[in-house]
Amino acid sequence: MKIGPKVYWRKTSGEVIFITPQVESSSARETTKEDDMGFYPKLKGYDAEQVDVLKLEFDKYTEDFQKAINYRVNPDTKTMEFTYPSNSGSEPEKPLTDQVAELKWADLDNKEAIAGLVQIVMENAK
Repeated sequence: MKIGPKVYWRKTSGEVIFITPQVESSSARETTKEDDMGFYPKLKGYDAEQVDVLKLEFDKYTEDFQKAINYRVNPDTKTMEFTYPSNSGSEPEKPLTDQVAELKWADLDNKEAIAGLVQIVMENAK
């Protein structure tokens, strides 16, 4: 079973407090927020009402976490935001993996549009 990491963050600021490790094991099981807050030393002492958790898919944002110089959870959208060396000092942005996926879809849309235009031109050339 593959269990992705969980990002624990402050509801007011989006500051990441702790990220649980992802697990790949046949004996692995999902844990609750209460389980984690009682088990992980970094979470002990926090008021559960002031902390939220974002469950990520297995291997989601692994590269983003490695390349980013900072990251947080946007409290309004409850999504990850990363600051990379190339945008340090500016606003956090979407994870690079999400940006790449969006660009791939946009590229596919462009290719379909071009194919449609080529077909129209070919039909009009007859």
